[in-house]
Amino acid sequence: MTSKLEQKETPQANGAVVPGDCLAGPEPSEFLGPDGVEVVVLESRANAKGVREEDALLENGSQSNESDDTSTERGPEPASPLKETSFSIGLQVLFPFLLAGFGTVAAGMVLDIVQHWDVFKYVTEVFILVPALLGLKGNLEMTLASRLSTAANIGQMDTPKELWKMITGNMALIQVQATVVGFLASLAAVVFGWIPDGHFSLAHAVLLCASSVATAFIASLVLGMIMIGVIIGSRKMGINPDNVATPIAASLGDLITLALLSGISWGLYKELESKAYVNPLVCAFFISLLPIWVIIAKRNSATREVLYSGWEPVIIAMAISSVGGLILDRTVSDPNFAGMAVFTPVINGVGGNLVAVQASRISTYLHMSGVPGDSPGAGPRRCPSPCSTFFSS
Repeated sequence: MTSKLEQKETPQANGAVVPGDCLAGPEPSEFLGPDGVEVVVLESRANAKGVREEDALLENGSQSNESDDTSTERGPEPASPLKETSFSIGLQVLFPFLLAGFGTVAAGMVLDIVQHWDVFKYVTEVFILVPALLGLKGNLEMTLASRLSTAANIGQMDTPKELWKMITGNMALIQVQATVVGFLASLAAVVFGWIPDGHFSLAHAVLLCASSVATAFIASLVLGMIMIGVIIGSRKMGINPDNVATPIAASLGDLITLALLSGISWGLYKELESKAYVNPLVCAFFISLLPIWVIIAKRNSATREVLYSGWEPVIIAMAISSVGGLILDRTVSDPNFAGMAVFTPVINGVGGNLVAVQASRISTYLHMSGVPGDSPGAGPRRCPSPCSTFFSS
């Protein structure tokens, strides 16, 4: 056995001959094959592309890059976040936020007009419904906009199948939440109206239930369709949906909800004397649709978890808003607070509009960084400073 293998041509087991100059690099090892043929085995090293060195020794001495690319199946690349600057974020948020402000002012003007209607005079518990149903804008529509914006940014709405899945599941989910929250809000209005006065009217209770459930259902349906169109359109135009969807939901939510509540309650109040069966039928109709929306949302993997775990924040927010409605009911009848109704939607809505934008952006960032329940691996420290948390982009 020679001691200078690098200067000789070594025969292989299959009869192939490897030139000696190709053996520079890893140290070879020798052993005798079954036929007594001397075999030289090279230790393999993998390069960065996962190609072993002995596989790179082709007959023409070249490496085929095309075969590597075609033989490896590449999965779908994760969605990359939109490139944004502080100026672009501010520009995108500014106009929807101003539109949201005008929407709340318009809602206040509507409330100032309808507070003198007969239904608001003789069924004063309707005032208790106003903050609770206006709160549905933040409890349901703005959370819907945040969920769909996050799904669009992380690539879960890129194909028509995924888009249709997200639309059907989320629309069914908000109908479930709107029906339940509207019914609970009417119960809270009845209780809060009965405790101070000690007077209970079954006809007024059914009127409140029918008005609340119908308003919540129709408003959520209309605003949900608008939000879906806004998110799809903004994504195609290269605008981050997180910056525009929630303010637009805020701008339209107050006005549409208050207009629906006023019109529906006024119409049902007119039928209260002559056709007393209308109010129970309206209430029973919307509640009977509840199992259908539950089944659709439960069968959709995108909304199944929210259907089970998303009730506590919504119900707590509704309870807090109902307490605010009780305060509104006591102040609108006081001459010292004659202009309170005009400013109520503005005061309720302005604070949450920008907070909703920031919450939606944070949710998208967390979903891009990892799965729910795990902190982002790139986080520099467990407790970041307040400045970097609230003032960085």
